[in-house]
Amino acid sequence: MEKQERDKRWVNGAHYDNYIQKELSSFRKNAWKRQLGQHFAPGAVLDILDVGTGPGFFACILSEEGHRVTGIDASEGMLRCAEKNAAALGVTPTFRRMDVNALTFPDESFDAIVLRNVSWTLQYPEQVCTEFKRLLRPGGTLLVYDANWQLQWYDPALRARVQERERRHLEKYGWKEIVSGGDLEYYATAPLTRIHRPEWDERTLTDLGFDVTITEDVGRFVYEEWEKELYADSPLFEICAVKRPAGETLEKMHTYWQYRAETYGEEKLTETLRRLGAEAAPWLPEGRLRVLDVGTGPGTVAMAMALLGHEVTGVDLTSNMLRRARENAAALGLDIRFLNTAADELPFADGSFDVVVSRNLTWALPDPKGTLLRWRRVLRPGGRLLYWDGNHYNYLFREEAARWRERYAELTHGHIHGNHAPTPEGESDTVDYSLCDDTALTLPLSRLDRPGEWDESVLPKLGFAILCERCAYPQRLLSQGETLGYYTDFFVAAVKIPDEKPTDIR
Repeated sequence: MEKQERDKRWVNGAHYDNYIQKELSSFRKNAWKRQLGQHFAPGAVLDILDVGTGPGFFACILSEEGHRVTGIDASEGMLRCAEKNAAALGVTPTFRRMDVNALTFPDESFDAIVLRNVSWTLQYPEQVCTEFKRLLRPGGTLLVYDANWQLQWYDPALRARVQERERRHLEKYGWKEIVSGGDLEYYATAPLTRIHRPEWDERTLTDLGFDVTITEDVGRFVYEEWEKELYADSPLFEICAVKRPAGETLEKMHTYWQYRAETYGEEKLTETLRRLGAEAAPWLPEGRLRVLDVGTGPGTVAMAMALLGHEVTGVDLTSNMLRRARENAAALGLDIRFLNTAADELPFADGSFDVVVSRNLTWALPDPKGTLLRWRRVLRPGGRLLYWDGNHYNYLFREEAARWRERYAELTHGHIHGNHAPTPEGESDTVDYSLCDDTALTLPLSRLDRPGEWDESVLPKLGFAILCERCAYPQRLLSQGETLGYYTDFFVAAVKIPDEKPTDIR
């Protein structure tokens, strides 16, 4: 279904507005204030994002409580109703037209994000959840209120119970009310309509690094009696997810790559894409594959996989890198999904991908064994793991590697990072490379001579069989004046062994 067709469902907010106006003038306004307010510190004035604000109920009541609220909706009709309701209450939340699937606010803009009866509509729920995390400040709170409104259309027994409640409602109250219409064409574009929730939400948000608390049937606090009766087989649930602060290591890496994204790129990009594709192709199963690129950076490996004809999702810790990746993919006309999340926080179901790929990332993992187990989880049985990496920071621990790096710096006139020479305008590189160097001193893989000292022994214990291991030693050419690199590069391809239980990996 085209986006324009999807949006038509929400063009006219008049009917929903009537319902919201009744809420604003009933006990439900204060009931919802209590329900929301219990998650906020007393007296705090917060920056709050109301997603899918509709006629502005949450935006209005939270503004009455003194918070700075921004309400977004894709429907101009809904926003007009919201502005009218806010004016009637004498409050001034900010309303913006914005698609929840394409949030454009800067990182860490909000203390809280709230949404009611919206999450079921999401086309790309995992992507939106990663964006919520990006937008929240450390310790920020995500509050989701929703129900399995449409699950009845995929469960005949549930459908019969819901229909019986609708029949009894008409008989008792004299007016017809339905729990949900049968817009199956629309539901087909919204995957959460046919998934049991909040189980999905708890797992997904926990995987993303939130502390999650579920409250079942919050309708008993905010519904009228007729709603409690009608919606009893589709109870309203509350998800309270608090964003955990990142550890010091992750925070330093995030800061480093956010800044470095401004100048980070690939020299000879076309050649690099061709080479990566050629190296990967022999180790890939046949057919069009679902590929996850972890730590996608500017999207290089993701683009190489997409050019081979595969369906690719790229994830990265930093929003600036993802902006570069989206620009690069668009320039090549490639359709790649990019999500903002860490390498060990993957909001995907078990067995979601045929292939997991990564480049220049494994060395930077604080918990490499645990992270690779998470990558294994999202691989189907027999799925492939392919990664390129190098012993980038051996020079901090080994004299020979330090001498190679010194020689490289001499030959490149100090441009250790290659594409980080001063700009044409004469501005110097502002990236603080010590952030990465200092962090590398604490990482478990930085000091190892890989793949021999780690990958070869650990991957089998994690339930993988190694298919290929290839090493390159460009530092050996430094004596001849060649500046191809100063550390060992390697490529590993492995297969997830079906039903294999990872052994003790301590």
